[in-house]
Order: sequence, then structure tokens, then C-alpha cells
Amino acid sequence: MTDDGKAAEFVKGQVDALRLVVDRPQRQAPPVSKPSSLLPSKKRKCMVIKGEATSSEEVMAIMGVELERPEPVEVPMEICLDDKRPERMLKVRFVLDSRLKNELVGRMSKWAIALSAYDIRFHPRTAIKSQALADFVAGFSPELEKLANDEVAKINQVNNESWVLFVDGSSNFRGAGLGIVLKSSQGGKVVRAICCEFRATNDEAEYEALIAGMTLAEDMGAKPLKVFIDSLLIVNQIKGEFAAKDSKMAMYLEIAQRKSRVFDPFDILQIPRDQNTQADALANLGSSLRDISFTFVPIVHLANPAVAKNVGDTITAMTEQLQDTQKVVGNIGNLVATSDPDAEEVSVSWKKPLYDYLTNDVLPADKTEACRIRFKASRYVLIQGVLFKKSAAGPYLRCFEKDQWEQVLEDMHEGTCGNHSRGRSLSNRALRMGYYWPTMKKDAIRYVAKCDSCQRHADMTHKPCEILHPTLTPWPFMKWGMDIVGKLPPSPGQKVFMLALTNYFSKWIEAGSFQQVRDKEVISFIYTNIICRFGVPSEIICDNGSQFISNKRRRFCDEWNMTLLTSTPRYPQANGQAESSNKTIIDTLKKRLTTKKGKWAEALPSILWANRTTPRTATGQTPFSLVYGCEAVLPSEVNVPTARSGLMMEQQNCDELVNDLDTIEELRDTALVRMAAQQQVVARSFNKNVQVKSFVEGDWVLRKVFQNTQEANDGKLGPKWEGPYQISKVVGNGAYQLVQRDGSSIPRSWNATHLKRYFF
Repeated sequence: MTDDGKAAEFVKGQVDALRLVVDRPQRQAPPVSKPSSLLPSKKRKCMVIKGEATSSEEVMAIMGVELERPEPVEVPMEICLDDKRPERMLKVRFVLDSRLKNELVGRMSKWAIALSAYDIRFHPRTAIKSQALADFVAGFSPELEKLANDEVAKINQVNNESWVLFVDGSSNFRGAGLGIVLKSSQGGKVVRAICCEFRATNDEAEYEALIAGMTLAEDMGAKPLKVFIDSLLIVNQIKGEFAAKDSKMAMYLEIAQRKSRVFDPFDILQIPRDQNTQADALANLGSSLRDISFTFVPIVHLANPAVAKNVGDTITAMTEQLQDTQKVVGNIGNLVATSDPDAEEVSVSWKKPLYDYLTNDVLPADKTEACRIRFKASRYVLIQGVLFKKSAAGPYLRCFEKDQWEQVLEDMHEGTCGNHSRGRSLSNRALRMGYYWPTMKKDAIRYVAKCDSCQRHADMTHKPCEILHPTLTPWPFMKWGMDIVGKLPPSPGQKVFMLALTNYFSKWIEAGSFQQVRDKEVISFIYTNIICRFGVPSEIICDNGSQFISNKRRRFCDEWNMTLLTSTPRYPQANGQAESSNKTIIDTLKKRLTTKKGKWAEALPSILWANRTTPRTATGQTPFSLVYGCEAVLPSEVNVPTARSGLMMEQQNCDELVNDLDTIEELRDTALVRMAAQQQVVARSFNKNVQVKSFVEGDWVLRKVFQNTQEANDGKLGPKWEGPYQISKVVGNGAYQLVQRDGSSIPRSWNATHLKRYFF
């Protein structure tokens, strides 16, 4: 079949379809061209009608088709728009019982035939997108435009409220960790626990946390920033009040100050550690967990202990709650905070279940809890909407919430009728006055513990706060303890001071009398009585007297390569060996001199000789035998000869002395073992009465008031404790370094015996 024949066949098929739907003459279509003829199209393999076709009847007449008018009937109709692509068929179903539908169908048919000559293809209209629909609605809703613009402006505008940053650094033997809690001005929170892969001191870790937190705030687009950190040193350095002397700290300070200029305004404040708990916990987490095999750390709250009744139901409920929740509190890589670090815990009112049951007879769904509420409610009553508890010894007790009982405790403890009583007495007083809440004893004790006046006037504790740390010296003359005794009664030459040194191994005592003890007297005594007799010692322990720690005294120790160790102030137990020797000498002097107290300097050599020839309990030997390898000949042996002095021949005596010198090491080893065993016995007995008192860096403490630090006019009404001070460094063995609130350091370390924790 030729191309013209195929085109004619195509047009005829379309006309056959139109013959079913045409029931009346149609309106005149737009003229196409003249003369009317049926011509083949070169571009399309179909026939195109040219000329004036005013109606479908004329088209049918041209085609030589006889028209019929069928009855209205529902028929399907397919119109092919492209003979090259038969699959593109427009399938239409019409119910031909309306003139309007017939007219539309006829018009569509005429336009399809007329436009086919121009190579126009039909594409069905795609679905309207949501944005197009929104644009359409917005176009016809001009009154909503202002509201929409205001909403967009509120979303895009920069909030002028400050962002809040909490940072903390932690450094321990495991490593360094950083904790960051960043709170946006709109209430959002970002939390980080950072593990440092390098060693850092505590101050360096604090700086690292500060710099990392400011970098995070800068990346989040924060402009106003307020930083809270518990290191007073760093705060003062950032503000320029303190200078960084160390080169590394100076570099940290420069970087932190440069970062702070990005924010406008920028403020940094120091807060106590108990107000920075979340950042501190994150820092400890970062320093502790280094090589981990898990990513998430869910936090589960147990309502009851494992030994409580119905614990199985409690654990099952908590397990189901953990499985249902999709929110992970802890993420080691990127922790998301669940609460404001400085916000208080919010709990459900303890009165609500009782109030609901007494008013509306509403009980919890849990049968056990419902039974408990029903049992408790029998002891409560509602009077004019106020909950009261039935008292066993008096009138009804009004039930309080936290905001109410805090005011009651303040009035009873510090008010006009307050007497700063202890916690239990305060809770009993509130109960007797007719108030009640479930945790009143615990809350009263906690309230009294935070009272500033009660803390400053608290009683002293006389129990040891640190376990005993024995000092064991492996060989003689290695370590000496030095101390001064005085003033004593004036002796000939106006000597009123005694300088004594005691060897820690052999218990040998060297002492001398002086008019005054200055650094030159100390240096001369050490050189004459210690170095020239027993050799150069390794360590000398003394207190913080000016004659012991002067520059001249330190240079002397450096020249002879001796280590000078100082004990903590007001704590003589740190140099216990020297204090014990002084006590022994003073007691012997008291008993020997009786009424002739001024002759103590003359009696001192004989007392030292008696001490050196007396066996010591710690070693089981006399100091003389441990030093010289044999026992000294005493005056009593001269008057009444013993076997050693009366029967020993001279040559035999020389041989015995040589044997004693050869075996002196064995004697000293035996004494060392006995000394270690004796120290363990003493430590075991001492540690039974220890009431441990330990602090960490950042804790706030009060220091005991001494005579030189007491106010002149306070008298017996003065406080017993002063401060507060902050722990800046843990020296060890119960010693701590302190700083004041302004960041200035307190000279020398202080023992925990003279410190007391301070609560804000």
C-alpha cells in the first residue's frame, strides 16, 4: 500500500470514530486555507484537510462518508495524535446524552484534524506541584502576605540574647578530657564530651575546653556569648587581671583572647564546681573513656532498689520504657543535652496523687502504687482544699511544697526566732509547729549544712582525717628530722633554744643549745655535728621556720646536694620523728632537773648519752649499736664489772669488735624489718580512728582560724573558720594548695586537718 493510501486509511478511521459522536451540525471552525482539497502531508504520514470546513458534515462530505445520527449512548473514543507513535492514544469515554458534551467532543475532533498539519503534538497536563498550589493560593490571598512576611522575618532575624557556654577540663592519670555545654538563645543545647589524645595539666585542659567551646559557638553563628567556667585562674587571665608566666599558658591565653574578639559582647564568669556539674561530668567522661567499643550510653533511672518488694515489676517496667524510647541521652561522639545545666530538677508534686484520690477517687494504674496511695491517704485529710496530715501527738500538720518549706526553714533557722540549731533539731521544730513534708529531716540537714554562719562557727574535729603514712629509711644517716625547742629557761650564756636533729633509721639524736637560732647557726650545726660525723645526708625534714627555708639555707643544701623537705604549716605530725625526740628530751629534762631548770644546757649531753644507749621499741636495738656496731660501756659497768668488762681479754675484745663490724649489716637489716613491722602495727591502730576528709581541685573549703589570723577584737565571739578558699592543687598525703576568691595564692600547702568543706 502506498503512502497516500495509508494516509487515507488513517483519516477514514478517524472519521468513523467521529461518526458515532456527531449528532448535530457544529459551529464553524476557523478557516485554514483555500481551496478545499484532501492533500497528503510530506512531514506526516497522514492526510490533512485544507480549505474551509465549517462543520463536521462538510468534512464527512469531502471524505465521501455518509453521516448518521445515532442515539445518545456511552461509548469510548480513542484519538491518535501521531501515526509514528501509536501508543500515544488519547482514550476518552463520553456519555453522549448532552448537547454540551457532544459539542465539546466535536470541537476537539475538528481541532485535532486541523492542527495535525502543523506537526503539533498533544501532551497531557502534568500534576500540579505543591509549590504551584501554594503560589496559586498566595496569589489569591493578598491579606496573608503581611503575616507571611512577618513570620519569615522572625525566623531569619538574629536574636540579640546571649548564648551560654559551660566548659570544664579534666586531667588525671588516664588522660585529659573536655566537657562543653552550649545553650543557644532560643533554648537549644549542644553538648560535647571530648577525649584528648595528648597529656595536659589541669589548667591546660581548662584552656582546651574553653577554646573548643568558643570554636563550637563560632561555628553555630553565635555573636553574644557568656562563658561559665569553674577555674578562677583562667577567668582572671582572660580578663587581664592575671598574667600568664609560663610560655605554654601564654600561648593558650593569646588564642583564647583572640577567639573572644569574635563575639560581641563577650563575658566570662567563674562559678563553683557544683553549678557546673554537667560540663564536669562530660570532662570526666572524656578523660576516662578512651578506647571504647560502644557509641551510645543510655541513662536509665531506677525507681526502687534491687532489694525492694516487687522489684521484678519495677525492672520490667524500666526495661519496657528503655525499649520504647528512641531518644538516646548519651552519645560519645556527639552528646545531646537533655536539660539546662543550671536548671533545677523538676519533679511531680508529692501531694498530687493524694489530692486526686481524696477529691476525685483517682488512683494510679499500677495496683501496687494504687494500694500504697490508698493506705497513705488514710493519714491525710483535705480541709477547704488544703492537704493536712494527721499527727499522732498533736494537731493536723499542714503539707508543704518546696517553695513553701524553704521559707519556713529560713525563718526558724536564721529569722528573728532562729537559733541556728542543727538539722535534726530544726526538722523537729518545724514538725512541732505544725508543718510537714516527706523529706523534712533530710532537707533540714542540707539547709543547715549550707548556712554560712553555722559553717564558720562549726566545732573542730580532732579525729585524724588521713591515714598514717609511715616513713621507712633503708640505711642509716640518710634522712634526718630537724626542729627547734624553745624558749626554755635561761641557762648559762643566756641559751634559751635547743636545736635537735634525729636520724630516722637509728633514732640517733644530735642536739645543741643556742641563744638564738638563725640560718647561720643551723648551717654551722649541720656541718659540724652531722656532715663531719656521719657524712652528707640525703634529706632533711623541717618545718617552715624562716631559719630553715631562707635563701642562704637553701643554697647550703644545694651545695652539698641535700634535699630540703618542709612539712605543712600548723601540722607537726608531718615531722613526727623530730617531735617525738623533742618530747623524750624535754620529759627527761623535767625529771632530772627538778628545781634547777636553768641547768638544762649542762645536762643535755648526759641526757643524749642516756637516750643513745637505751634500746628503742621500733628497732629492738640501741642507737649506739646501730651506729657503731657494739654497745657502749656504761658507768655502772665500771663500778660493778660484768662478764664483758671483767672477763674479756684485750685481744679477745678486739676480735669480737671486728666480728661485730663485719656483721653490722645483718644487725641493721634485722632492725629495718622490725621497724617496718612496728610501723604496720601502729598504722593499723591509727587508721581505726581515721575520719577521711579528702578534696579535689576546684572544691571550696574553710581554713581553721589561728591566733595570728584572728581578728583583734573578736575574742571568744570570733569565728573558728575563715575563708572560703578554693583548692588549686592536690599536693598529696592530705596536703593541698589554696587560692583566694580573687585568685591570689595562699603561701605553702595546708593539711586537710585544718580544712573544712564549704557549701554554697
